[in-house]
Amino acid sequence: MIHDCHTHWGMQWSDPKKWLAVLDKHGIDKAFLMGGANLYDSGLCQQDNDHLAQLTREYPDRFLPLGTAWPQHEKRGVAEAARCLEKLRMKGLKFHPYIQGFSTAGVYLREMCGLAGELKAPVFFHDGTPTYSLPEQIGGLARKFPKTRFVLGHCGLIWEWRSALQAMRLPNVWGVLCGPHMRAIEIFCERLDPDRLLWGSDFGWGLADQIEYRYNVMLRSKIPDKLKERILSVNPVRLLQYT
Repeated sequence: MIHDCHTHWGMQWSDPKKWLAVLDKHGIDKAFLMGGANLYDSGLCQQDNDHLAQLTREYPDRFLPLGTAWPQHEKRGVAEAARCLEKLRMKGLKFHPYIQGFSTAGVYLREMCGLAGELKAPVFFHDGTPTYSLPEQIGGLARKFPKTRFVLGHCGLIWEWRSALQAMRLPNVWGVLCGPHMRAIEIFCERLDPDRLLWGSDFGWGLADQIEYRYNVMLRSKIPDKLKERILSVNPVRLLQYT
C-alpha cells in the first residue's frame, strides 16, 4: 500500500474525486492530506481544518489529515491545535513557517509541539526555505522536545539537503523525500536510519501533476527495492502506529 506523505488540498481544487483520480493514476493508495487556505490565511484556518476533516469522513480509506494552527494567535492558536488532534481526530499537525510567517523559537509554537508530543501526534514542517524554515531550526525543536516526532516535509529541498541530513541524525526527526535531487535521496538512504524515511510529492498546491516527476525520481534512484518498499509502504504506517 503506497503512501504519499506530502499532499495538499489546494485552493484550486473543488472536486475530491478529480483530486483522487490523479493519485489513482499513479497507484497511490493513501495520502497525508494538508491544507492550503489554512496556511495562507489565518482567518481561514479553522474553516479549512474542518474541511480537511470532512474530506476524510467522506474518504476515510484514502486520507490521513494534518491540521494546522497559527502561533500568532497565541492561546487561541494552541487551542486550535488541540481541537485538530482531539476533536477532529487528525493524525498530526503541519506548519509552514515561511508562508505563515513565524519563528520556530516562539513560545506558542513550542506549546503546540509539546502538546503534540503528549498526544503522540507527529508534527510536519515545510523545510528547506530561509529564514524560518531551515532544517537545523526544526532540529532545534526536536532537541527541545525529544518525545515529539518531527517530520521534515522536504528533506531540505535541493538547497538545504545537507542540513536535513544532519537534523535527521536526531532520533525523533523523520524526513519526506520530497524535493532533494536523486543523488541526495540516495545519500539519505545510505547514511540515515531507513525506518525514518518517507516519500511525498507535494501534490495539490496547484493543478499540475507533481506526482509524475517525484515518484519517478524515487523509483529510479539507486536504492534497494526492499528499502523503496519500506519508504513507500511500511514507514508511513510506523509513523502513525503510536497515535
